[in-house]
Amino acid sequence: LGAVRGGRTIAAAAAARTEADRVLVPLARLRRHGAGTWRAQARLTAQGALLVPWLQVAVVGLAGAEVAWGRITPGELLAAARYVALGTGVGMAIGGLNRLLRARTAARRAAEVLGRPVPSYGARSLPSGPGRLELRGVWARGAGGRVLEDVWLDVPGGAAVAVAGRAGSGKSLLAALPGRLAEPEQGTVLIDGVPVHELSRDALGRAVAYAFERPELFGATVRDAIAAGPGTGVPPEARLRAAARAAYAEEFVLRLPGCYDTPLPEAHMSGGERQRLGLARAFAHGGRVLVLDDATSSLDTVTELRVNEAVAAGMAGRTRLIVAHRAATAAAADLVAWLDAGRLRALAPHGTLWRDPDYRAIFAPVGLP
Repeated sequence: LGAVRGGRTIAAAAAARTEADRVLVPLARLRRHGAGTWRAQARLTAQGALLVPWLQVAVVGLAGAEVAWGRITPGELLAAARYVALGTGVGMAIGGLNRLLRARTAARRAAEVLGRPVPSYGARSLPSGPGRLELRGVWARGAGGRVLEDVWLDVPGGAAVAVAGRAGSGKSLLAALPGRLAEPEQGTVLIDGVPVHELSRDALGRAVAYAFERPELFGATVRDAIAAGPGTGVPPEARLRAAARAAYAEEFVLRLPGCYDTPLPEAHMSGGERQRLGLARAFAHGGRVLVLDDATSSLDTVTELRVNEAVAAGMAGRTRLIVAHRAATAAAADLVAWLDAGRLRALAPHGTLWRDPDYRAIFAPVGLP
């Protein structure tokens, strides 16, 4: 269930093989429990099959005794027999109807998954480069229909670009494109001149790292949650700790009972603390492109400012794409990609765009002009 909830995280980290191995480990024990469940169900079914005729015999026997004692008439005995047959039949019909409804619900859920196209990957690797990100004539569809329309965007390698716009303008959909968490209907997404659909899964996972608004954490311990990423190799301990410090996560990790070795179920964290661990994971694995999809929304103002400073300074040399909902986040970026109704309205520094009242309205509190 955790893997299902964290599907975007697994895909972004190119950790599908690692997660598959982790999920398959308990299958032998699960099989034993499953077999026990089937045996219990078979026993209950057999008992239920015996219960119905015994109930009918008991009712008819008691009604027959009542007739013998003169308390009811033979017609009432017949009515009692028919009522018990009717009652047990309705119960069995309701049970069958419940099973049918559960089967139809499960089939719909399975159809949602099976109906999604299976992404195919190429075999190319990235050449050396600064991490230049390009969107050329991209049209993309979201859950409610087409969102992005003919977007041309050129992000210089090593730059920090905030993606700003009103709700529904396509910010998160645009952020999903570099790591192929979403596919364009038309157009091409390139990293250092290579279309992302031509890259191998591992090459894409090493090139693009994500941090999300509600990160799903994997592994047995807090250290495992930060180390989860593409391939089978684990980043060095020094790199994991440096990433945790950059995300301002180490300050609360060291307060946990076992610090980095604390089991995840025992590490009770707030939404902001989980976001900081998600940021640490992205910092530890990020290659050329780092995508922050509203990844600081649950942080307090001071921590968010510190993280933004870390992204601006500590992540220098990486291309950063940051979904921005606050003016301070946009102001800390080198450039702002302003989306308006699915189209790129401007790509310019925050200070330049701030002169436009339409741009300032993006960050105005709801209900205020």
